[in-house]
Amino acid sequence: MYYKLNKFTKNPVSMPKIFHLSRLYISPRYSERFHADVNNELCHVIDGSMVLRLESGEEYSAKKNETLFIPRGIRHRDIFNMTKGLEIFTIKFKWKTADKFFDHAAPDCLKSARITDKHQILLLFDMLRLDEYEHPEDIYVAEARLAHLLSIAWRTVFSEQKKQASVQEADKTVFAKIINNAQGYMHSHLSENIDIEHVAAQMKVSRSTLVRAFRHSSELSFNEYLRSIRMQEAYRLLREKTYNLSDCAAQCGFSDPAYFSKTFKKYFGFSPKDCK
Repeated sequence: MYYKLNKFTKNPVSMPKIFHLSRLYISPRYSERFHADVNNELCHVIDGSMVLRLESGEEYSAKKNETLFIPRGIRHRDIFNMTKGLEIFTIKFKWKTADKFFDHAAPDCLKSARITDKHQILLLFDMLRLDEYEHPEDIYVAEARLAHLLSIAWRTVFSEQKKQASVQEADKTVFAKIINNAQGYMHSHLSENIDIEHVAAQMKVSRSTLVRAFRHSSELSFNEYLRSIRMQEAYRLLREKTYNLSDCAAQCGFSDPAYFSKTFKKYFGFSPKDCK
């Protein structure tokens, strides 16, 4: 049996199977040691607060009306704020689509759900925890409600990924323009004492933005690219015998001929004097 999700995926998400659901009146022993469950789990805070600490060191918090997911097999500790009125509603379930979902979803992914979805989530939890489950068939109703909840979580996670992908594409376009302009400027001012701060100022961007632009839009870093075009120009000038070594170094932005020779040999594997 399958529960259709939404336009963000072509694949339907299978119905979950619930193995346990209840209000969980907490014992301190849950926070004493790391443990893992064979089922996926969610904890919904009816009252109070909790922290989910993974063995990897990551931590996720939840307060009243917030929910945390715990993937199966993940070692964790449930650290509860042991105050009066603490109450947690928990569901343990299996779900064929869980691995795909948890590859992308953080335990607190529902915090970024839309406001209208958050209202739906609270309504679903109200129905889940208030149902009596007097008959075996009642669990199917609970599973349908859990499927609705999981569909909201799925949409939240994958729609956010689509937004991030759109932002990244926009960034790439901006970065490509910055790189094109920066490289043009560097070629035109090769003989000058330029560095990344100087070029960033000419492009009217921050140093960090120019660093990111090169990282995303070029195989070479700023310094690697500048060194490359200077060495290529030096090789061309020496091959054409247009300039002597000192003048060639100056034309390529080096004030010290000895340092120029050292850099040239390191880059090409032979000295400028051997350039024929």
